[in-house]
Amino acid sequence: MNASKDCLFVFEDEFFNNFYPISSSRPVSHILAGAKTNLERIKHHFSEFSIFTLCRPQLSNIFNGLNKQSFEELKNANFEKVLLINGNAVFRYTDSRFINELKKSDDFIAYINDEILIAAILPMKAFWELNEDILCLYYDGKQKKIIEESKQTYHVDILSFSNIWEPLLNNPMLIESDFNEYYNIKGSHKYFADSYVYKRSKIFFGDNVCAEAASVLDAREGPIIIEKDVEVKPFTYIKGPAFIGNGCKLVGGKITGGCSIGSGCKIGGEIENTIIIANSNKSHEGFIGHAYIGEWVNLGALTTNSNLANNYSEISVKQNGIITKTGNIKIGCFIGDHTKTGIGITLNTGAVIGFSCNLFGGTLILEKEVPSFAWGNDFIRRTVNLKKAMQTAEIVLTRRNYKLKENHRNLFEHIYIESEELRKNWAAKNSKYIRK
Repeated sequence: MNASKDCLFVFEDEFFNNFYPISSSRPVSHILAGAKTNLERIKHHFSEFSIFTLCRPQLSNIFNGLNKQSFEELKNANFEKVLLINGNAVFRYTDSRFINELKKSDDFIAYINDEILIAAILPMKAFWELNEDILCLYYDGKQKKIIEESKQTYHVDILSFSNIWEPLLNNPMLIESDFNEYYNIKGSHKYFADSYVYKRSKIFFGDNVCAEAASVLDAREGPIIIEKDVEVKPFTYIKGPAFIGNGCKLVGGKITGGCSIGSGCKIGGEIENTIIIANSNKSHEGFIGHAYIGEWVNLGALTTNSNLANNYSEISVKQNGIITKTGNIKIGCFIGDHTKTGIGITLNTGAVIGFSCNLFGGTLILEKEVPSFAWGNDFIRRTVNLKKAMQTAEIVLTRRNYKLKENHRNLFEHIYIESEELRKNWAAKNSKYIRK
């Protein structure tokens, strides 16, 4: 712990299920949008604070969240005040006035946006009186308690995500914003290997990037951020705004429309306005558009999703059995961590695919929601064996020099149990889709 006199907690609120299936296996503050997660932005703007995360218990050991014991140990830290910041909030350099207000004020103040707690300043006395509520702000009604107890309440106009498709819709803008804040460094735009480049002043190259001949970097409509150790193979076209994370391999195809590709991914074919968190594989032909894809996902050859209905109607999304209208006509798919698709799988507009699914059979998945640990397709429906799912995950992680730890195994078990009812309902619909 550093010697800061002030403490900051980045918390999850009770609406984390709005980010399903990505939030099944990570706190909302760890969801990638633009070139950063919200937690990374908060750490940048509040670097002088001691920063801790508060999240659901099954995620705490994986993402260094505080538990009850470590929370109690803070009593000996002699902090003067505490900040609470919602992990849904996107802090940018354009929010500098609000950031400074949070740093300087010592009053008990709650800042809200559409009745959602965005941030709060708590003197230590108020903090310890409310510590049990603060420790579980992911429960319904807990953030409301903080708002009610505060001495002053103000509305704040700051970007805050309320569902999983909003990072996608804001992604082109956030890549531009992150480029200006973190990557627009003097002298960083000089080296481009053998790529053909449009508007080099809007391209950032990290160390040890290999961009081969017959690849094209086009930053005329937005910046391109390429972090270190990235390989760009021939016949790869990247149109900005775009973010490519550390150690990615781009093996040909088109990346357009505001894509963010997290570290360690292997990407080919065509992707548009898509976010992939990290360590996922989409190296073959096939179109993925307006999609949010988790970590350790493998998309087989020709896996393709629809991102626009034939009648141009508003897209609805089904999460945990609940249907929500998105207010948009271009929405693709959402795929949870560790899910695999076989060759030729096609996904319906707005499809939601859970954690550790195995879909195959070269067919269209008509269902709007496929629950976690689902095996098969619309015509053959079974449950992925939990033990085998963890064995597969262990093989996949080992190939990338990672280890499947005990806390990850516990998370697999938790999600398996939590998704059991949805999975039973999904499997029971078998006969509905069997062709006569």
